[in-house]
Amino acid sequence: MGKYSTSAFELHDALVRALRADTADECAKLLSDVPGHFDVFREAMPHAVRGEWPAVTVLVSHWHSLVGDIVKSAADELPQLVQRINDGFGIVTASHQVRREPIQYLDHLIGDVPFSPLIARFGQDIGVGVVAIDAFRMLLPGCPQLNLGMSSGWPDLPAGIDTGRFRRLVDLAIRSMQPPLLRVKDLLGLTNSEVADLFGVSRQAVDQWELSGEVPTARREKLANLLSVGELLDRKLSPGRLPLVARRSADAYGGLTMLEMVASDRHSELREITERAFDWSGTA
Repeated sequence: MGKYSTSAFELHDALVRALRADTADECAKLLSDVPGHFDVFREAMPHAVRGEWPAVTVLVSHWHSLVGDIVKSAADELPQLVQRINDGFGIVTASHQVRREPIQYLDHLIGDVPFSPLIARFGQDIGVGVVAIDAFRMLLPGCPQLNLGMSSGWPDLPAGIDTGRFRRLVDLAIRSMQPPLLRVKDLLGLTNSEVADLFGVSRQAVDQWELSGEVPTARREKLANLLSVGELLDRKLSPGRLPLVARRSADAYGGLTMLEMVASDRHSELREITERAFDWSGTA
């Protein structure tokens, strides 16, 4: 068996056992059985909390992978609580529904991880794993929380941290990882019914696209153009303005709104107009 497969097996085994740990100390000890797996968090975190974009992307990406590994391990170990939905997974909620939203919630927790007392206690490597396990167990109905004992308090962080910038960059990094359809919805503040109007399909069709993660080939060019326009304007406009701008008529669009341009299949024209109107060199 190759090195990667062995490492994956060892990680899976460590996560399964950590999911059943009684205390935070036991959880940390079990995760330490996967040497080196959490080193990337220790290396990236000091730079990320200073607001350095490359380190933030590394931190967010590896946290996303860790959450995915925990979810997959839990699906094997706790199938009554973590179940497959199409090509992904969902968690059973308090009302016994299987939903994806709890996993999306876990993805966003990386913005809080560097400041957790568990980081102070277990370090910026293994401590990240303990935070993830504890947060995941909190979402499972009937699952006991880790016994954390006495809090270690605020962790020691490097000089020059910028928590506001760090959180903004984390949000940007997370949004950039979204599937194109979800990213467009997020950028423009669209409901599934509004997306359906733009693409000339039923709301149920859009619901299915979202569940499957696949948009039909015939609709992908429109989605790509809409995403390109949204990404450009999101960089240029003040936070929160894009949904309003997309719904406001403009002379540049012949008195139509951006969304009306898309609905009338003039999405390529919309992209050309938008790109001409803005200087790409200023989008850093």
